[in-house]
Amino acid sequence: MVMLWLFLCLYAATAWSFSAFIDNYITDVIFKNKTPQAMKLLNGPIYLLVAGAIALFAGLEHTELGQTGMLILSGVLSSFASIPYYLGLKHEEATGAAIFYQIIPLIYLVADWLIFGESITGQQILGFLIILAAPAIVIFSRKRAKSRRTEMAAALLFILYDVLVVSSGLISTHFSEGINFFTMFFWYLIGRGSCNLLLMAINKPWQERFKYIWRRKRKPFIISVGINQLIHTTAEFAARAAMILGVAALASVTCNTTELIITFVLGIILSLIWPKFGREKIHRHIIIAHLLATVLAVVGIIILQ
Repeated sequence: MVMLWLFLCLYAATAWSFSAFIDNYITDVIFKNKTPQAMKLLNGPIYLLVAGAIALFAGLEHTELGQTGMLILSGVLSSFASIPYYLGLKHEEATGAAIFYQIIPLIYLVADWLIFGESITGQQILGFLIILAAPAIVIFSRKRAKSRRTEMAAALLFILYDVLVVSSGLISTHFSEGINFFTMFFWYLIGRGSCNLLLMAINKPWQERFKYIWRRKRKPFIISVGINQLIHTTAEFAARAAMILGVAALASVTCNTTELIITFVLGIILSLIWPKFGREKIHRHIIIAHLLATVLAVVGIIILQ
């Protein structure tokens, strides 16, 4: 069981690393940094189709009305989380964004302390401070004040994304008791897919942007979003299963640490061989800043464990 928990974390981290670069490609190359949230009209139905496949092949267990509602809420929060996420990607590369994901385990630990009465040790506080230094280094590695303000805005967007992701994960973990994982994930997907479509239905600019992309770049749009959505969904499946099998904060720590390392290495490689896809700025001071931030995040997370 321990090996399964660890394997799921490693798979989720690797899949998320690749997904981050596809997200960057979709945001920058296909959408040209203009309303990439419009892709919800395509990935919403994909979530619902995956939910239907789970119901058909895995079956569903009975859930109480309140439990069902909370699991759907978990998916709704994930849907809303994608809004600050894509806004943040307008100003930050995949490796920079991965630095900010390291805050997620901290939020899990603080939430466990505030909501469930778990204790926080001095060692964990030290780990907090070291990890928080990582995104600060990325922010202040920029030379110009204008760029620094942009990085601060991106940081706040990613932190909001982190809070929504943690809220969704805690709900899934604490309201899935008594049912199998497939049932929990089914209701999560129903919530996320339905919310995506609802947000599109009430947002005219997103609809217009979707129509424009559909007319001009239909083939690369469908291929990139479809592949990315399947990768991201399987990663979410693995990560949430790992959190249920183990400790949520520890599973989050493992996923994020591994993702950070993979994303950093992958970003450099892809930027050298496929600049449009990798799109990292290969400058010495930026690489040094990201490398130092990665080391600090890993050290802090080791201390937390």
